[in-house]
Amino acid sequence: MVETKKERLDNVLSSFLQVGQIKACAIVSKEGLLISSRTPPDVDARIFSALCSTIMGAAEAASTQMKTGSVSQVSLKTEKGNIVLIPAGSKAILTALTEIEAQIGLILFEMEARAEEVEEILP
Repeated sequence: MVETKKERLDNVLSSFLQVGQIKACAIVSKEGLLISSRTPPDVDARIFSALCSTIMGAAEAASTQMKTGSVSQVSLKTEKGNIVLIPAGSKAILTALTEIEAQIGLILFEMEARAEEVEEILP
């Protein structure tokens, strides 16, 4: 039996969560629509998706205005954790909400690999 795109994307997120220190993760469209997510009950996945898309859009607009090239990642460090966004192809964004003490280097390394998987699923 062939896996659906939804199942394949769910598997990408499930394997990403195995890295540890990740509170929530999602795949969102550039327009802010939720594609797939793994979030705890206290995180509204739809709002998280819309906000992450807005953040990425602002970063891309700033990058274009400043002529610095394409955005490869956006990281926000807060008092309770980190929000990390990376493009997953031309249509999607891979997002993560991490613990405050998370190993960001490891998470970014894993996110890049998962973003490539998402790009293959959503060409």
